[in-house]
Amino acid sequence: MKKKRSRRDKVIPVLPNLFTTGNLFFGLLSIMTSIQVAASTLLSDVPSEWLYAKLWWAAAFIAIAGFFDILDGRLARILRHESDFGISYDSLCDLVSFGVAPGVLVYVWVLMGSGKLGLMAVLLYVVCAALRLARFNVQSKTLEKFGFRGLPSPMGAGLMFSPVLVFSAFKIPPDVGVTWFYLAAAPFIGLLMVSDVPYWRQPRFKLSGPFNALVVASIIITAIITNPEIMLLAGVYLYCIVGLVLYLVRQLSRKPSHAQDLENKKLPEGGL
Repeated sequence: MKKKRSRRDKVIPVLPNLFTTGNLFFGLLSIMTSIQVAASTLLSDVPSEWLYAKLWWAAAFIAIAGFFDILDGRLARILRHESDFGISYDSLCDLVSFGVAPGVLVYVWVLMGSGKLGLMAVLLYVVCAALRLARFNVQSKTLEKFGFRGLPSPMGAGLMFSPVLVFSAFKIPPDVGVTWFYLAAAPFIGLLMVSDVPYWRQPRFKLSGPFNALVVASIIITAIITNPEIMLLAGVYLYCIVGLVLYLVRQLSRKPSHAQDLENKKLPEGGL
């Protein structure tokens, strides 16, 4: 029994890190696929079907990496084996999968022809993703224990790669408008990740009973199965916009403090 327990104690802490490695694996696959697309399009003309399929998989690999990222955290909490090593390793893998991979994908897809402006937009996004993850390592047990401070990097990556997934699935070539969208969106997403805008860890739905919850879950699952690309795009953009709007509403409706009131009051004429 002692031998079985000792083996179990050695294996269990490794399991979450295996899922984290899966996250890294699929992030690297996305980068390699994007590089393959860039090399093939520069060297020769390639069939549009092949190009759309490769771009779809480059985006889908990031989505799969996000799935592994969810599993490793949940598994670590269930097994009660959260560690500083696991947090650091997870952030390093997240930088590859949700920082570098979507940046390379978007650059290859629409920003490669934008010169230094496109390169600057992508680099700013990747740098902000690195800063976001470094800050999370420091605050994961304090300020960000129950919620996120700034847009989480997997959602930032979702904002970047989900349009690629939709355009590739429906075989729609990107136009100039898409290029200008990413020139503005990539830096904005990066800044949103390093901002103080609070985001919740899990969606908060208030349903009146288990039957209603089952109906809503059935509708969501059906929509995901039939239109996974559109549902992913709608989900990540809704998450981002709702959190940002709620933050702006709270900031606008916040009453000034007593100290600010005193500062705003003018002194009476004639001095003190």
